[in-house]
Amino acid sequence: MKDIRIAKYILLLILTGCAVGPNYDTPIVTLPENYGEPHEEEQVDEVALKRWWTTFNDPLLDVFVHEALSQNYDLKIAVEKVNEVRALYQIEAAELYPKVDLTATEQRTRISQSLFDAPFMGPPYQNLYKVGFDASWEIDIFGKRRREKEAAYYEYEAEVNSARDVYITLLSELASTYIEIRAYQQRIALAKKDIFIQKELLTLAESRFEAGLDSEIEPQEIRFSLEETEAVLPELQTNYRHAIHRMAVLLGKPPQMLQNDFEDVKAVPISTAAIPVGLPSDLLRRRPDIRQAERTLAAATANVGSAIADLFPRFSLLGSFGFESNRSNNWFKARSRSWSFGPNMQWPILYFGRIRANIRAQNAKQQQALLNYEQTILTSLEDVENALVSYYKEDERVDRFEKQVNSASRTYELTRDRYLSGLVDFSALLDADRARVDAENNLVDSTQALSTNLVALYKSLGGEW
Repeated sequence: MKDIRIAKYILLLILTGCAVGPNYDTPIVTLPENYGEPHEEEQVDEVALKRWWTTFNDPLLDVFVHEALSQNYDLKIAVEKVNEVRALYQIEAAELYPKVDLTATEQRTRISQSLFDAPFMGPPYQNLYKVGFDASWEIDIFGKRRREKEAAYYEYEAEVNSARDVYITLLSELASTYIEIRAYQQRIALAKKDIFIQKELLTLAESRFEAGLDSEIEPQEIRFSLEETEAVLPELQTNYRHAIHRMAVLLGKPPQMLQNDFEDVKAVPISTAAIPVGLPSDLLRRRPDIRQAERTLAAATANVGSAIADLFPRFSLLGSFGFESNRSNNWFKARSRSWSFGPNMQWPILYFGRIRANIRAQNAKQQQALLNYEQTILTSLEDVENALVSYYKEDERVDRFEKQVNSASRTYELTRDRYLSGLVDFSALLDADRARVDAENNLVDSTQALSTNLVALYKSLGGEW
């Protein structure tokens, strides 16, 4: 009956026990209703945002994204980190349950005959045979283990969002590198085109010099310009190969594996699809860095409760059951049984301020996590605002550069005709050619920046996975 009463008291403590420390509530954050930068209001399309790279309508880019998601090493490492933290959470969750150990011992000892001269010590050589179970169970009355379990689970969720951040960063870097490769293809093609035209101009200038129509200055000027353009080409080709090597590594392949994939020269991919910008409040659920910071704050709050619980006593149930004998033939007989059972209490009394100092430290960590959460939200808003400005302003630049290319090309054609007719000197033709080349390169640069800024905008919005 006494054992039953003790069991009732223990069960009552378990049922009435409470987790000390603050309970976590998601902080209320005031966000602006709309973004400051004017943009086209579009219905938020989660499917489009989840697969934003398809808006470039580039089949090869789609293939690369699919390969990267299955082969990229950074993403694989991030997934394994999630598996690690999940296992650590399972360890903390298991701490709420009893522990049972199976023990077995077979031991032969010799007792020194020079230490004690008494018959109760027994013979010099003695045997010990022991087998049984040891069990312990910490009763989590004040919630220390539960708080530790909460913290471990929140840390697991934070790591999931960290992996999601790696995923989004991978997609944006992959798309930006692909855009860079196509831009270098265009620059190389323009350089080769310019070299071809300058060689034609050189032939023309030499012919006019030999015919006595021009001086030797004109051929020398065009030869200088030609050599300058030819010197730029190797640098462009070097950067082009570097970008391809980077793309291969993002795909988890050796650097030289992608040379054949870019044999065809294509234009820089441009998206004309509507951008699902949405509202600033959407960032709280889209952005993985915000969600990670919020989960880190939740874990820090749970750790405060765990630290506070150290001020209170810890109760455990200890027990064992087994068989002990000094003879193997009596090992498992009824008279060899042994068992023990009873509660255990541990209460820190004199720790010279260590526990309260730890509580203050955990409170400080919680405040740091809160401030980091709020700072992350502000940074995310800044990212979106900057990306919106960059994208829409670059879109205006692309329109102007397209008009500039048309104007420069037409000016070059007219100047060439006037030069052949003897109405202008060679320097005017050379200036018109340089203006045309500069305009075409500016258009390529601006187109690359436009698509890259769009990638940055999608990244800043967070996306879905």
